[in-house]
Amino acid sequence: MSNNYHRLLKRQLKKIDLDDSTLDLIAPLLHQVDEAYKAYDCDLEQVENVLEKSSQELFQTNQQLKNSVESISGQLSKVAGNIKDVIFEMDLNGNWSYLNPAWRKLTGYKVKDCLGKPYYQFLKDEQGNDLKNLIDLRTPNFKTISKSFKSQIITGEHKWLDFSLKVIMSEDGNIEGYIGAIVDISKIKETELALIEAKEKESMANKAKDEFLTTMSHEIRTPLNAVIGISHLLLLENPKPEQLENLSTLKHSSEHLLCLVNDILDFNKIASGQLELEERDFSLNQVLNGLGSIFHNTAKEKDIRLLIKKDTSIPKTFIGDSTRLSQILTNLVSNAIKFTEEGKVKVDIEVLEVKEDFYFLEFIISDTGIGIPEDKKDKIFLSFAQANSDTTRKYGGTGLGLAICKRLLEIMDSDLELESEVGKGSTFSFKLKLQKSSMTDHQEDIYSFDAKSFHEQDNLKGTRILVAEDNKVNIMVIEKFLSKWQVDFEIAENGLIALNKALENTYDMILMDLQMPVMNGFEASKAIRDSNNPLNKVMPIYALSASTGMDIKNQLGEYGIDGLICKPFNPTELFKTLTSILQQKYIQ
Repeated sequence: MSNNYHRLLKRQLKKIDLDDSTLDLIAPLLHQVDEAYKAYDCDLEQVENVLEKSSQELFQTNQQLKNSVESISGQLSKVAGNIKDVIFEMDLNGNWSYLNPAWRKLTGYKVKDCLGKPYYQFLKDEQGNDLKNLIDLRTPNFKTISKSFKSQIITGEHKWLDFSLKVIMSEDGNIEGYIGAIVDISKIKETELALIEAKEKESMANKAKDEFLTTMSHEIRTPLNAVIGISHLLLLENPKPEQLENLSTLKHSSEHLLCLVNDILDFNKIASGQLELEERDFSLNQVLNGLGSIFHNTAKEKDIRLLIKKDTSIPKTFIGDSTRLSQILTNLVSNAIKFTEEGKVKVDIEVLEVKEDFYFLEFIISDTGIGIPEDKKDKIFLSFAQANSDTTRKYGGTGLGLAICKRLLEIMDSDLELESEVGKGSTFSFKLKLQKSSMTDHQEDIYSFDAKSFHEQDNLKGTRILVAEDNKVNIMVIEKFLSKWQVDFEIAENGLIALNKALENTYDMILMDLQMPVMNGFEASKAIRDSNNPLNKVMPIYALSASTGMDIKNQLGEYGIDGLICKPFNPTELFKTLTSILQQKYIQ
């Protein structure tokens, strides 16, 4: 038997104990078996090497994975530990299963003392009671929930907390637990409450300001009403020719004074965007004539020329807000004369374009005054601002005029433009689109105040009007006009008297002052409307008042008042307004 055979083959041959002749006979077969054993050993060794190598690689990979998990867990722990907000996990019963370190900083409780215990033992309401009803875990019908509340913590201090919770769902759709966060929003809430308080204070300040403006408006306009009304009355009483110019100047000057007062009292309305423009027929000639009457003497006193001219193709009458146009022109001409020591002030109106019934006009107001420095041109359009700090001391003024002009023109879809050179003068200009009026020349003449022709009309003759007014001078003025118009009127010195008269008598209209003793105009109007007399429910009641507060018009409807006629009133406009109101009543 060969000694080179594989050990396993040798062992098998030894067991069967064959003789040499037999061994020689099967020698080729034994040689093949020997090769098979040796080949098996090689394969087995190779497999063992592969398995050993794979086992080493598997161990290394497992170790790397373990290190990675530990690293990620460490990073997550660091993140959770450094987050200022509380992050938590909660089981199905509402017990804490995880709380990050921010919990102790927020509440004062140690994390280990809270784990496994219900949330409501540690979250309290404002009075320190358990917040058992913060969330309903017995029948949860939410995926996420968020609530804000004021909580008392362990130290007795109060904090505003934002509590958010999200459901953790398993793959089969069952709730496994909850995860969420608690954020301290105390500073945000304090800011929010401070803003609410500031807004309330601002609202109260605005209300106080509006009440102040209403009171000031009433107190200033009331005597102005007397001045303007009496100047009109004097013009009605056949003045001597030499007195006519003085009375006309008095009338226009008092109206100019009203415009100056309006610059202050109406600025709040203009700035807030609540100003409404009127659309009615007006005479451009009358506006320009009034402008000349107001400033003729002022210019003459300073020995400067005031020139007013317009394109001959411009119609006499247009549709628009003549009061605001006059206010703009008055402010610009007043400034031009104020800042001009020699030379002239010129008002020029030119036609730029005509389209159907619309005229595009340019109004140019130029002077030879002190001029405005280039770096001050933007400043002069700001509220209460003038070109130089000594301007108010030297020339006077509120610094509101140009700001109001600019705002008014913006409302009219226009803009105020300025060209100026120091020492040579300034030129202000603006463009307006105005619709031509259908008034005839005869109507335009009537529209301008003509005492003899206008007051001979009998549109209001026999009309019964109740006037509620407590000011003696105002009563005198309104009495004279109503008498001239042949109105059958009665005077009530306060709201209570007006109410009693309205209950006892029948009137075509009531003119109601709003600020009166005993009972104000609002309360009296409401009581008249609520009376049993059905005629009082439809009878026109108009506020004839010097009050022009921001909320006056809004309040009128609440008290059954149909509209507002502002004092000081223009007698011509008052006559037209009363006629229109009564005609509308009879039509209805």
